[in-house]
Amino acid sequence: MFVPRSLKVKRSAHEDGKSCAAKKAKPEAEGPCADGAGDPVGAVVTEGAAAADGQGAGPCGQPAEACSVGPMQGAEDSPVSDEPVKSFSKTQRCAEPGEPVCVVCGRFGEYICDQTDADVCSLECKARHLLRAGQKGQKGQEEREAGAPPPAAYAYREHPFIAGLREDQVENLKRQLGISVQGQDVARPIVDFEHCGFPEALHANLKQSGYEVPTPIQMQMTPVGLLGRDILASADTGSGKTAAFLLPVIIRALFESAAPCAVILTPTRELAIQIEGQAKELMRGLPGMKTVLLVGGLPLPPQLHRLRQRVKVVIATPGRLLDILRQRSVDLRGVKIVVVDEADSMLKMGFQQQVLDVLENVPADCQTVLVSATVPASIEQLAARLLRDPVRIAAGKESLPCSSVRQVVLWVEDPAKKKKLFEILNDKKLFKPPVLVFVGCRLGADLLSEAVQKVTGLRSAAVHAEKPQAERTCVLEGLLDGGYEVVVSTGVLGRGLDLVSVTLVVNFDMPSSMDEYVHQVGRAGRLGQNGTAITFINNNSKRLFWDVAKRVAPTGSLLPPQLLNSPHLHEQRRREQQRGGRAHGLVTGANLMDVIRRHDKSAAQK
Repeated sequence: MFVPRSLKVKRSAHEDGKSCAAKKAKPEAEGPCADGAGDPVGAVVTEGAAAADGQGAGPCGQPAEACSVGPMQGAEDSPVSDEPVKSFSKTQRCAEPGEPVCVVCGRFGEYICDQTDADVCSLECKARHLLRAGQKGQKGQEEREAGAPPPAAYAYREHPFIAGLREDQVENLKRQLGISVQGQDVARPIVDFEHCGFPEALHANLKQSGYEVPTPIQMQMTPVGLLGRDILASADTGSGKTAAFLLPVIIRALFESAAPCAVILTPTRELAIQIEGQAKELMRGLPGMKTVLLVGGLPLPPQLHRLRQRVKVVIATPGRLLDILRQRSVDLRGVKIVVVDEADSMLKMGFQQQVLDVLENVPADCQTVLVSATVPASIEQLAARLLRDPVRIAAGKESLPCSSVRQVVLWVEDPAKKKKLFEILNDKKLFKPPVLVFVGCRLGADLLSEAVQKVTGLRSAAVHAEKPQAERTCVLEGLLDGGYEVVVSTGVLGRGLDLVSVTLVVNFDMPSSMDEYVHQVGRAGRLGQNGTAITFINNNSKRLFWDVAKRVAPTGSLLPPQLLNSPHLHEQRRREQQRGGRAHGLVTGANLMDVIRRHDKSAAQK
């Protein structure tokens, strides 16, 4: 059979739809089914042979007895409802925003197939799904037992091609890639994922996810991470940092028997959801690889239940994970690798102590990775405190926006901002939906979204931290699939998210720091695509005038005369020296040998 999503109870191999009813435990909360609300990418985890403890709960609130489906530990401790498994897809409701969807018909994925762990809505869709997958009959549950031994050990070995390069060739390669490395005995960068010796399933998943050639940060960070070194990494926004740390995490989790054995901390729920989605894409087909999403704004009982399904990778916001640790509902003593993504944002949002409290619960010899697009002095201090013999990796121009984004700075006084925004949205050359507009406060997001819809007639929505998670997820999905033409957001969408459909960003309010500016501008240039970022500036941001000029002028964009002639800018320029650096072209496997030959020819001439 398959497992009801809300309880994920093991069903006996000989059972059918007539012999047992589905169990559904639902949280005592309002809104859509809690278990799926935070799982837009099908992130629900289950172990086919794991025993359910029945601590889930849901909005339906219909008490009933649990039927006998095999060993269940602790099932008697929580109320459950007795409801038949739906036989036909037409009897299933549509999925609410953020809930898992059936892989066959797209309705609410209420159940999990016990043979494939896929989301299905009914017995009908389960049969269709198994037919498509070519699976006939029941597979032995013992094959998926939680205590199954891990595969043979993995050890990263330098590829013969990379090992055959001379030291001066490697250094020239790093210069061409724009890679800066600090540390002792640092692994050489790879130029192809095949150089890592990954399992075939992972190689196939990389290609299906569009990772044909590694980006510079992936070239250097992947081998260093695979060797178990602590890392402090920074790179341009949209440069592929997520995959760079996910690959070492997946390999470590794949060959470890402890559960959980990896933790990824992020500052926002949206970023955690996105990272889990990417992790699931790369883990597809790998044995025993399951993730759990632990974020605030979603019901706690379903998250606690998932933790008991021997998940390998925990993806969490620090506050929710710390709450669960205090309840003694998760044991992190088996964790081998911890990643802190968007580390500078963690500190800026006041999460430093929470992150430190979480890390106190992992082993002292755990591999630690700090990742961000920017590395201010506060991150350097945190790294000195947390990392042991770290490798410092920087790719691209540190703390600068992605070069694929055209930056436009306009001098606009506060009373004229709305009018200027409406002009941009009505300009056929500039307006390319969806448009992401950043504002400085939550109330401003709501009011501006309403004004945009009223004046321009465009489909608009607002996103900020006070919105319910289901609504935030719905807006984010609408932004990605074209449901909204304009989305007005606070900084909650400014970090890490791959909004690949967004090519125009408007900073309606100038961010409070250049780090935030870099991240928000970077939403328009994800994965190397071209985009435009328009920023409104006036004397309210005078303390950032020189920083703006340093970052925008080198791109060739014109700065407004009010900014260039400002006495504040000249005063800041006298006190601070402009940071240098030059862009480097991307070196791929196709042109690597040409780069090496040019270097050798240049060296011979000297």
